[in-house]
Amino acid sequence: MYHFLKRYIFQNNFSSPIEDKLIKGGCKVLDARSGTGTWLLDLSNKYENSYFFGVENIPLYPQEIKPNNLEFIDANVTKGLSFHDNEFDFTHLENMGLVLTPDQWDFVLSELIRVTKPGGYIEVSDRRNSNNGEGPILRKVSEAFWATRSKQNVDFKLIYNLDSKFELQPNIGKVHRIEKDLIMGPNGGKAGLVMQDISISFYASELAVKSLSKEIGISEEEYKNMAEKDLIEEYKQTSPVITHVRFWAQKQLSQ
Repeated sequence: MYHFLKRYIFQNNFSSPIEDKLIKGGCKVLDARSGTGTWLLDLSNKYENSYFFGVENIPLYPQEIKPNNLEFIDANVTKGLSFHDNEFDFTHLENMGLVLTPDQWDFVLSELIRVTKPGGYIEVSDRRNSNNGEGPILRKVSEAFWATRSKQNVDFKLIYNLDSKFELQPNIGKVHRIEKDLIMGPNGGKAGLVMQDISISFYASELAVKSLSKEIGISEEEYKNMAEKDLIEEYKQTSPVITHVRFWAQKQLSQ
């Protein structure tokens, strides 16, 4: 569901100027953290003459029913990619802003660039929450979540200026940045309601209930009531802004 929401927001699955090559065929694409594989399934069905590879260390992706031009590999991008240098025309990574430490970002970006061909493209996408329009309940649960991630040395604000870190990598040209704002909740229309459902599903998940109730200092039952009922009511009265962002750059010839 989240994949299709992002495709709707941006009106495409990627922002790098790679589509002509995908259509022509023979284009080799890597998704370095493929998750359920939805992004790759969408592209591999659309561009049947190109080749797609997904890396994921948690087997969420389909292992049997998938297009012939799509392959999933059980691996963890933070441990390094087992591909040759200059192998892919397009490398892609998304939703790692709340997972990677600053040092891991440096390493992962260097790996994405290493396996990309000169002239190929690297694209990183994620989202960031602003304080604009949010209510006290959303602020409380989100700040609790940021606190739990900070304890793991994750800097959730790093994604705000990832282009600066990206540009420090060797063999990278200008880093392009595209942002799209979305109001979460009924005041954001159908897209806002979809984003609300995604938000509630996350904050009401078993893992979130256990960790965030402890972080806030309330019982799990109190937290569940806040996440499943009070937060939904708050969304009706507020217009919290979520910003989805994409960074993309072309790999240059080695100096």
